[in-house]
Amino acid sequence: MQTQIRLLHDNQAEQEALIDFIAAYNAITREDTEPTQLLALTQRACQSALERVFKPQLAVATLSELRKSRHLSKVDVAKALHLGIDVWNKFEEGAIELVSLSQRQLQRLAEFFQVSVEQFGTLLNQSQPGFTVNRRQTREAADKEQGPCKQSFAEAINRSTMSKEEKALWLE
Repeated sequence: MQTQIRLLHDNQAEQEALIDFIAAYNAITREDTEPTQLLALTQRACQSALERVFKPQLAVATLSELRKSRHLSKVDVAKALHLGIDVWNKFEEGAIELVSLSQRQLQRLAEFFQVSVEQFGTLLNQSQPGFTVNRRQTREAADKEQGPCKQSFAEAINRSTMSKEEKALWLE
């Protein structure tokens, strides 16, 4: 009891939240026993509050995995973001340079997937193309490293089949 009073006295700015916490704590404990088990609803509420404070780490490594974890198709993502499917494919292939995206563009992309800007940037940097073998290519071509050429986001938008309005939306 003395500790609770000291906490309330020392943290007057958070007094309302502390009172709620102390009341909840007392509601789930008995003085003569150990704290009782939390109800399932209380556990979910606690987990939700912890996730808001401590952002959960993603269990995905690439943008493709992020999209799939949200149960979205490439077409769904492209339509929702007002991007061409060709531009979204370049994101998933790692062909878009992270440095070419403005903070505002990164924020829009990250908000769509409900991740931080830093997490989205990391996923973009980790996204790599799936290499395929072309059995008809020459030996010289096979020896060269192949994959998509890196390009800026603006360049990808300008080369896209997107409408003028969609292009303007992303390039403003």
